[in-house]
Amino acid sequence: MYRYSWPFVTLGSVSVFVLTAWVGMQGQSRHIPPEVTDRIVISAPVQLLVHGGDRFLAANLEVIRLAATASGSNDRDSANYLTRAHSLAAQLNPCHEDNYYLGNAILSWGGMQEESLNLLERATECRFWDEVPPFFLGFNHYFFYRNIDAARHALEVAAGRASENAAALRKLAVMLAVGQIDDEKMALSYLREQIQSTDDIRLKEMLEKRLKRLEGLIALRQGQQHYEEKTGHSLQTPQQLIDSGIIEQFPHDPLGLGYEFVDGIFRLRTLKIEGLENHQ
Repeated sequence: MYRYSWPFVTLGSVSVFVLTAWVGMQGQSRHIPPEVTDRIVISAPVQLLVHGGDRFLAANLEVIRLAATASGSNDRDSANYLTRAHSLAAQLNPCHEDNYYLGNAILSWGGMQEESLNLLERATECRFWDEVPPFFLGFNHYFFYRNIDAARHALEVAAGRASENAAALRKLAVMLAVGQIDDEKMALSYLREQIQSTDDIRLKEMLEKRLKRLEGLIALRQGQQHYEEKTGHSLQTPQQLIDSGIIEQFPHDPLGLGYEFVDGIFRLRTLKIEGLENHQ
């Protein structure tokens, strides 16, 4: 039987970790814009190696690190980092409550709706007892994409898990289908609640920017409604709101992404993250 001294075992383990981490970071660096290369998100296999195969510990530490380093001088620049970090935590532990809760708020309203849907789908499947992820999932399907079928399905899942809110969730699903829900007010209420509930100054600042962004979207939608009621015609281009005097100028998006008018509906413009366009 061979015996190995602890110094050699430790040195070997550290060498393997350093080499693997370097390879992982080299692979990532090809997809990271120059402005965010100082915030590396180490791949899941390396995270597992570092934490002795404990994916729950790895996810916990990644979310803690994310909370401490998420804010940046330019939200557009930090979008890549936020998306990769939340996606990594979901890959390690899709059940992580803080990750799906914060990820929904930060990604959904920060131009990364597809990434947020992926995060919530993972959480909905993993947290089979929790009504909140499918509720968020259903609301996002409706608010961002007007996908009523997907929204109703998710809300039915949430109702099936709820003990006290089942009837209210089923009623919401019906109201979405017949267009009798003020989704903008629901979204504003949700974001304001998160802003009030957090003591983290940086997170509060990030959420306040998203709140301002949402308020700009609501102003455009209200302007469209006013225009169509006033003229009796559907809005064809956003410029008609200014030409008709309904608004003086288009609202400013503090995230710098702006808004878009697609299929007759004003939407938050999305931000495409290189390498994350297609989800498994």
